[in-house]
Amino acid sequence: MPSRAQCEAVLRQLWPFLDGMISETQREAILVHFEQCADCESHFDFAKAFLEAIAESKPYLDVDDGLSEKVMAALASEGFGGKSA
Repeated sequence: MPSRAQCEAVLRQLWPFLDGMISETQREAILVHFEQCADCESHFDFAKAFLEAIAESKPYLDVDDGLSEKVMAALASEGFGGKSA
């Protein structure tokens, strides 16, 4: 059984894992962890189901580039969305 520290490390990477934003090495380590830890796998199952439900429920919106640019500019002015150095 994995240690609590290992579980916490895996759960901190859960959303980046689901978004495909981690390395292949990290991905493989997480998958091995899920095979050994039913508790963490249940967190994964919930998060995956949550994302699938959101994807299925959101209505299609045809947003023009102007609106997207305004939203991104507003977020950037508040410190969100910028690339970190």
